[in-house]
Formats: sequence, C-alpha cells, structure tokens
Amino acid sequence: MKTKSRLQVKVSTANRFREFSKKNNSNPSETLDLVLDFFEKNNLSPFETLVPSKVSLEQLIKKRIDAVIAILKNIEKTQTKPGLLMLELLMEGRSVPKPELIEKKKIASNNEKTQEQLELEISRLQEVLKATKKDLEYLLQHVEIKGNTFGADYLKLNIPRTAFEQFKIAIKHKV
Repeated sequence: MKTKSRLQVKVSTANRFREFSKKNNSNPSETLDLVLDFFEKNNLSPFETLVPSKVSLEQLIKKRIDAVIAILKNIEKTQTKPGLLMLELLMEGRSVPKPELIEKKKIASNNEKTQEQLELEISRLQEVLKATKKDLEYLLQHVEIKGNTFGADYLKLNIPRTAFEQFKIAIKHKV
C-alpha cells in the first residue's frame, strides 16, 4: 500500500484541483504528478510570466527584417535611382536622353482595300443590318407582357418554336 500525505491548501483551491482532475479523468495524485512533470520538462515556472521562446522570436525578427529589406529594395528601384539619375544629369548640365522614336511599319499594300471593295463591304453590312432590324421588329411585334400576381411581370414570345429555332440559326450565321 502506498503511503499518502496531506497538503495544506485552501478549500477553494482543493475544490478547483478536484474539478480539474475529474475533467481529465484521473485521480488527484496522478494529475499533480503530470502537472509537475509538465512544468519541469518545459522549464516553466508558475511564478514567471510566459514569454515566447527564443526560436520563435528569432524567426519573427528574421521575417520582419526580410520584409524591411524588400521594402528598401523596392524604394531604391522605384524612387531613389531615377531621382538620383535626374539630379546627376541636372548637375552635369546634360539633358536627359530622349528615347528614340520607332517608325511604325507601313501596312502591306495587299492588306489595303480599294474604294470599291470598301463600298461593297459597306453595302453588304447595311443589308445585314436591315435584315436584322426586320427580324427584331418581327420579334417585338409578337412579344406580350404577362402580369404575374405573385411576382414580377414577364414577357411571352408568341411565335412557333420552328420560327424561333430559325431565328437562332440565322443569328449564328450572321455573326
């Protein structure tokens, strides 16, 4: 039989410890052993405040330093070097070299269309536009507004399905 010892603690502390032991499904002796082992293994003291470990602090500092370096490099690229170059040029009395203008390549003569070809294309496009307008007018004439008692009104197209399918095919071919 194991010998037991009594500790003198406040009643409220003893009750809290018993509740803690019950939550962890162990008896008070085992719980106290585990708590003491935890503090010893992790080099913790209940009398000191818990601070982050040195390794995690070191990693955090390295990340911050890397971020600062990236910011400084960005500033150097976008602000410092161009400004310094401008100041140097002003001090030397030189003018800023202007970028050379590159001539646009002339469009090959075979891509250029003659006046007749352009007029033919315009007339063809106008015919397509007229046909599309006729189709749209036909559709708009056959649209009815239907009232809905439980929601928004809606539009109903009163044409046969075959005519609707023909419109769809015609529109695909026009494009």
